[in-house]
Amino acid sequence: MKKRTTYVFDQFLTARYAPGLKLASLVLLTGLPLLASADTKGVLSNPVLDPQSTTLPYGGPILAPFKYIPPIGPIKIEEDSPKRTPDQQRIVDLNAAGNYQAVGTEGMALLAKEKPDEALQLIIANSLAWTGRLKDAAPAYQGLTAGKYANDANVGLANVLRWRGRDDQALPLYRKVLENDPGNEVALEGAALSSRELSPRTWVSFGGSSDSTEMQRRSATLNHRWRDSTGARIMEVETSAVNDRLLSNEATQQEVTARYEDLSLSLKPSIELSMPTRTDRTLYGSARVKFGPDDQIALTVGRVNWGRMASNPNALAAGLVASHIGISVTEAFSFGILQGRLNYYDISDNNTLLTTNLNLSSSWRPIGNNFKPFIGVETRGAKFNTPNYWSPAEGSGTLYAGVLGEWGSADWNFYASGQTGARLYGDAGASWSFSAGGKRWLSRDVALSMNLWSMASTRDNATYRAQSANVNLEKLWP
Repeated sequence: MKKRTTYVFDQFLTARYAPGLKLASLVLLTGLPLLASADTKGVLSNPVLDPQSTTLPYGGPILAPFKYIPPIGPIKIEEDSPKRTPDQQRIVDLNAAGNYQAVGTEGMALLAKEKPDEALQLIIANSLAWTGRLKDAAPAYQGLTAGKYANDANVGLANVLRWRGRDDQALPLYRKVLENDPGNEVALEGAALSSRELSPRTWVSFGGSSDSTEMQRRSATLNHRWRDSTGARIMEVETSAVNDRLLSNEATQQEVTARYEDLSLSLKPSIELSMPTRTDRTLYGSARVKFGPDDQIALTVGRVNWGRMASNPNALAAGLVASHIGISVTEAFSFGILQGRLNYYDISDNNTLLTTNLNLSSSWRPIGNNFKPFIGVETRGAKFNTPNYWSPAEGSGTLYAGVLGEWGSADWNFYASGQTGARLYGDAGASWSFSAGGKRWLSRDVALSMNLWSMASTRDNATYRAQSANVNLEKLWP
């Protein structure tokens, strides 16, 4: 059985990720601009992707993995299913209509007072997982892993682990299902995705950004990531360069970075060390730990290269450094997923900066499961204003709302996000922003991704515009 499973799995990979375009034909794309890094899971990256603009919660340069959209249709109820109560039948009907949010909410209430049949339990567990309530979905699946729906429950539980970034734990579950059911398409696809994520990879990125202050940035990054034999310990090495330019000034910096994360430990600690490679040999470092039963709280502390994060040649040439502490909290509720972020910087020019963001991705889906409405509030404040980076001494507060759309499959994904904002206080004004991006696996081990971003707002009592684009080429290794 094991040999048969391996053969089917290899055939699935070969058919799904058959070679597409040749690498040589992609060289022409290296002139496209970049804002930051390719998508990664787990390993600590820069504490703030773009500290100059926190107005775009979904439009950052890192493309999140496609998830939470039902991978299969509604669970079919066997004709000899037991007679159900009106409350139980309502859940069956909601599932058939594709209203997974309501199924999860009403299903949790049902599970609290009675134990329905296994088919109905699986419907509830799937709906919880597909709507992002992973903490509730996991125990619902675990109660079914020894019964008639063991394969479906183990696939669902493996999906939850993969969406949590634990591909090292998900892959054995997918393989267990394939030993019993070699043709299980969902398990085959999940195993392929987890194997891909666990593979060593090298990626290269090129791109840039510009804004209405005539600031331009061009940057390039070369990164290699791998794991140990357990898959729970992640290592990265990286070299990158940025060129920041204003009409009156220009600065360039090259940097090397090393990162490490241990998912096998309770706090899942991450560390990052970086150092410029030319005249300034300052050592920077950050550490992150996670708390809570679902790792929903992350605490980051460190000493960061503020000159580079500021995206300004004056700040880069001055070699500005900042002590940083940040905290983020994510929690899933029946009404949506709530995320809060706070970052505090004590900068070497004697300034301080505090940014916050509170965002709710609503469970309400008025135009389909692929479109997620969101609403949020962001703030930014500084001790004093300086032209070297955005530092509103009077503060800045914005209320924003928008829609995120996501589409994808095993070998591609795409997102688009648009939002509008209104001034709450201080330096803020009316605003809008748009972002779009996608990733396509051109072959079994080569992927291309791209992200575009544009925004308009008010800063220093003037209209402000900014835009960026990047392209990433990724290669997996055996």
